[in-house]
Amino acid sequence: MNKKMDNFNLREYLDQIVQNDLDKFEGFIKWTENDKKQFKVLLENLKQPYDKTVETTKSKGDRLEELVEFIIKKSYFFEIFKNVKTETNEIDEVIVLSDRGKQAMKSFQLSRELIPIDEDIFLGECKNFSSTLGVTYVGKFYSLMVVTGISFGIIFTQKGLTGDSEGYKDAYGLTKVLRMVEKSKKDGKDFYILTFTLEDYEKMLQGITFFEIIKAKKLELQMASDYIHFIKENRHDAEAEVMKIMECVPNKISACMAGKIL
Repeated sequence: MNKKMDNFNLREYLDQIVQNDLDKFEGFIKWTENDKKQFKVLLENLKQPYDKTVETTKSKGDRLEELVEFIIKKSYFFEIFKNVKTETNEIDEVIVLSDRGKQAMKSFQLSRELIPIDEDIFLGECKNFSSTLGVTYVGKFYSLMVVTGISFGIIFTQKGLTGDSEGYKDAYGLTKVLRMVEKSKKDGKDFYILTFTLEDYEKMLQGITFFEIIKAKKLELQMASDYIHFIKENRHDAEAEVMKIMECVPNKISACMAGKIL
């Protein structure tokens, strides 16, 4: 066997090892058909119109919280603590990398970087409104994250935020501005406020994982482009990553925008 063929076989062998590890990770986070059936019930319940004559605002909020709790539980690696009270606030969800998740990573020698959430703890906020959320809600959530020193958070909604992925206006634009503000600070933390909507829950029902959507939404904030571009159409291909995000936000511009909007 010639050297060229030997090298080719070696690459195949190494690629198979890598793919086996990726398959192990996917085995933890992929939903079964039974998971999807349970989630579909929760999602259909969430979509039901609010009728104040037969339902309280609390029970309306509970519908979204139950769906989010299911998502976190089925992520396998995280656990959720609900309605955590601090001295000055109440946090809807404190989501933590669980002991089970840590041990799974260790036992199966999986890279921590496969989880697209860098911190072992992040915050969740549930807002089950029938319309988009404005800048006030983003500002309050941002304040909560700053006070707790946490740099990753998700606002779970039905309709999302005002604004769009390509601009810097309204609530969605504010999430991008706040990210730049945090990165421009001395410690330069990578900061994200992501938003989940009915569209995202539907994608999970179709088989796209929670982590895949998070990864795509992070790229969306970095690139100011619709996150749908960053979700692979064929999620089973063992193709290599071809996109490396490079970001450079001048401190002067960040400070200027922060002063204007915040």
